[in-house]
Amino acid sequence: MRSYKAIILATFLMLVLLFALIPPVWHLNGGSIEVTQWQRKKGEVSVEVGPAKPGWISVNNVSKHLLYAIIASEDAKFYQHHGLDFEEIWKSIQTNIRKKKYARGGSTITQQVVKMAFLNRNKNIIRKIREALGSLLAEEILTKTEIIEWYINLTEFGDGIYGIKAASWHYFQTKPELLTIQQATHLALVIPSPNGWSVGLRRRNLTEFGHKRFTTIITKMLKSNYITEDQWATCLATGNFGRPINSYQKLVNSPDQENHEDYDLEETEIDETIDELERPTYEDDFGEIEETTGDDEDVEPPLLTNPED
Repeated sequence: MRSYKAIILATFLMLVLLFALIPPVWHLNGGSIEVTQWQRKKGEVSVEVGPAKPGWISVNNVSKHLLYAIIASEDAKFYQHHGLDFEEIWKSIQTNIRKKKYARGGSTITQQVVKMAFLNRNKNIIRKIREALGSLLAEEILTKTEIIEWYINLTEFGDGIYGIKAASWHYFQTKPELLTIQQATHLALVIPSPNGWSVGLRRRNLTEFGHKRFTTIITKMLKSNYITEDQWATCLATGNFGRPINSYQKLVNSPDQENHEDYDLEETEIDETIDELERPTYEDDFGEIEETTGDDEDVEPPLLTNPED
């Protein structure tokens, strides 16, 4: 009898602990949340974000190119996983063991939404467990369209600018629905480390790393059939704010027109390039770069409708 009661008590305590660890992702289901943002003029401020709040924009009023660029660069399996990408998690574990530090996060878009909405940026196992649990629950109570909508409204794009509506105007003086492929790619490019990687965007001249990452993103968009071969070539010819991307001649004018199939910015090259880059004008206020899950897998369009319908 005592062992039976002990099992019941242990089970109850485990459920209480589990519930305590889960972030309140149910608040994302039609409501608003309060988040902490860093703004250049004001520093840390608390801001309410949600569908009824100023600055919010529906995913249906955003350029499909922006959504495609984000999916391609951040989470190519977004429509295939249920909150966690176990292949990317395994890659992250291998990378972190090899480098003997937390160098690669492997977070899906859903995980990033949970982190931005409810968690701090401390890199520890408890936060990652809470992030994973919150992501699994979020995928059960929200549609993919709702998740990506929260993502584009919560994400920082550098310079203390949050949300795609503010970022579109700040950098390009345009509305989100009018973003071109090149503009969308520039915005998606900076997301993993917005203050550090937005140097080229702010200066209207890509860094060496920016050239490579731009090419990687649009090449993944091409492989996923989000853009045509002609659009891909045009982006390479004009991607550096009207000037050619460094790889333009090599990739477009080569006799082997399929050479772009093998182009990708490998993880090791990212690390080496970051080490070589000039430090940005101000540090990333939230610590080291956390790499996300973008890979070479095809992504399921369309993004503007809910694939669950």
